[in-house]
Amino acid sequence: MHAMGSGTGLASGFGKLKPFGLEQPALAVCGDSTFFHAVMPALVNAIHNRADMTLVVLDNSGTAMTGFQPHPGLVMDAAGNDVPAIDIARIAEAMGAQVETSDPFDVEGTQQKILGLLEKGGVNVLILKQSCALSPEKKGRKMYQLNLDASVCLGENCGCNRLCTRVFKCPGLRWNPNTKTAEIDDVICSGCGVCVSVCPSGAITKKEVA
Repeated sequence: MHAMGSGTGLASGFGKLKPFGLEQPALAVCGDSTFFHAVMPALVNAIHNRADMTLVVLDNSGTAMTGFQPHPGLVMDAAGNDVPAIDIARIAEAMGAQVETSDPFDVEGTQQKILGLLEKGGVNVLILKQSCALSPEKKGRKMYQLNLDASVCLGENCGCNRLCTRVFKCPGLRWNPNTKTAEIDDVICSGCGVCVSVCPSGAITKKEVA
């Protein structure tokens, strides 16, 4: 619930409360740009004070919230000049954190890594690396053509309480109140294919775009 990197400092504090009976894991989330401009001091503090927390860095290769401006983790600056990219994983490791990297499109694999890190002690960093679907280099390019079979979609009876549209909330996947099924908006859909892994009934299929 805390933006611009403030969640990492709070998670660091919560990660010191086990002696006082707090057993809930502490997890913070930030973007790659925010990691550079706000999170590094909080991460240093967490490691220095031996907090138990996990930091998830959503590395989408740009400052997505304000127009995909470059940041120190990229190989090009705002003027288009070649510059050395600063590696987030190496920075976190140099600080003393345990670091893992995952592709967030691999839903099952990423879930297992998060659960594994939450069980560990100390400060852990999981970097989820995948360029944003709306970034300039990806915009308009679909990896997959998605299809949703309404006859297979169980709607509100699938047992997941409409996980696909209520929780996943991809703008390209919407709920049709008339048919009581999910449907894909081909205009908005970026073709990432993650929804195939999310659908519990197997109603969504994908075909690689040539």
